[in-house]
Amino acid sequence: MELLSLLNFGAAEITAVSIFGALLIALIIYICFVPMKSYFTAIFSGCYISTFRLLSMKNRKVNVLEVVSAYIMCKKSGFKISLNEIESLILSQGNVVDVIKSMKMAKDSNIKLDFKLASAIELSSHNVFEIVKNSIVSKVETVDNIKGVTLDNFEITVVIRLSLKINLSSYLNGLGLDDLKGTLSSWIMENIAKVKDHKTILKSPNAVLLSNVDIRVLTRKSMFNILDMNVFSAEVTRDLNVEKEIKSAEKEKIYAQIEAERRKNAEEIKELQMKTKTEEMKSAVLQAESEVPLAISQAIKEGRFSVMDYYKLMNLQADTALRRAIINDNKSGNNEEGDF
Repeated sequence: MELLSLLNFGAAEITAVSIFGALLIALIIYICFVPMKSYFTAIFSGCYISTFRLLSMKNRKVNVLEVVSAYIMCKKSGFKISLNEIESLILSQGNVVDVIKSMKMAKDSNIKLDFKLASAIELSSHNVFEIVKNSIVSKVETVDNIKGVTLDNFEITVVIRLSLKINLSSYLNGLGLDDLKGTLSSWIMENIAKVKDHKTILKSPNAVLLSNVDIRVLTRKSMFNILDMNVFSAEVTRDLNVEKEIKSAEKEKIYAQIEAERRKNAEEIKELQMKTKTEEMKSAVLQAESEVPLAISQAIKEGRFSVMDYYKLMNLQADTALRRAIINDNKSGNNEEGDF
């Protein structure tokens, strides 16, 4: 009976138990969804982050552990950076850990760098840590193969060496390294083009070639602090006067060859014309010789030329041919005796 009396709860007790049970179930469900590991990590590190904020990050698919780690780093390093700023950088695909490390490295080197600028550099380059490192340690850059022609027609090749540090405040809107080299090269080429005697460049290259190069102007326009600038080498690579003479001689040679070829062609044409004329004359002689027998025959028929006259003519021709043969034999004999 006493047990039954204990089980007889009133309406108030049942309601209280129901509420307590519902709250307990809700709390269990809430704990299951809240990233408690990140919550306790933040608590033990001295950085309080509410569970509602952690749950909100998780629902928005933000890397909660990365946010908590970055927030702890900020607090430990003494940076006043809000969770919203950290979340925004992570959602923009930026590396928040590198940003904070870069800020700490800049702070240790007495370089001013806030979270906004560091985030902008990270989003533009995705290499903010290396950029900040280059703003602390100087590096040497070479601008080579700068070529220009002096007024006395000598080509000068120049190599410039620069000692640079990245200027973080002008990194986003200043001239990059390639643009800086291009601007410097154009100034050097202008200076070379104004020189009357190339020997003056070889004697004092820095004074001549860097006369109108203002380091302060380049620093304002670029993303770098230019610490030093000097001419590493300046040498003559081409003598355009000699090349001009060589080209002129080659041109004259070509003209002479063309003229000789023209004369040769003219002589060949003239010789061909003479041969043609000779052939025409031979043809005329052959034509005339072919008409002789016909004329003789016609003369015999008409009685103006007898058969005896024809035989006398043939004997005369044979005698003439014999005399010419004897004369030719005597000439060849005399030439052979002279050789001995």
